[in-house]
Amino acid sequence: MAECIPRRPLWWRRIVVVAFVLAVISPALRDSDSFPLSTYPVYASVRPRDEVIDTAYGERADGTERRLTMGVIAGTDDPLIAEQRVSDAIDGGRADELCARIAAKAGDDIAIVVVVRELHDVVDAASGAQSLRSRSVHARCEVG
Repeated sequence: MAECIPRRPLWWRRIVVVAFVLAVISPALRDSDSFPLSTYPVYASVRPRDEVIDTAYGERADGTERRLTMGVIAGTDDPLIAEQRVSDAIDGGRADELCARIAAKAGDDIAIVVVVRELHDVVDAASGAQSLRSRSVHARCEVG
């Protein structure tokens, strides 16, 4: 003889499904960025148009500038880590030390390394236009 398994009422399943759907979309309904629906919070808010970027660049013997790679600047391929290492050196008064380390890896076509804090217009940068608003030099050193 077959056992009779009690069935849950259909309304119970509907409540569970509706509660689950509401939990998933609730951050969007509340206009907040949170679990379980996240739009990656680091990029989810309005940010200022101007952004400070700490970096280093090389100058050739003829005075033209060449951007250095993140590997040369900070020994990484992560732009956030590279920028933070330059920021830490500038803020900690160690920009000259960083400059010397970069100069040791800069390459044959570079005559001078310059460690800078730059202000960029991110909208112009994203569109490929000239974005540099200002630049302050924190260290300058010769290569070789």
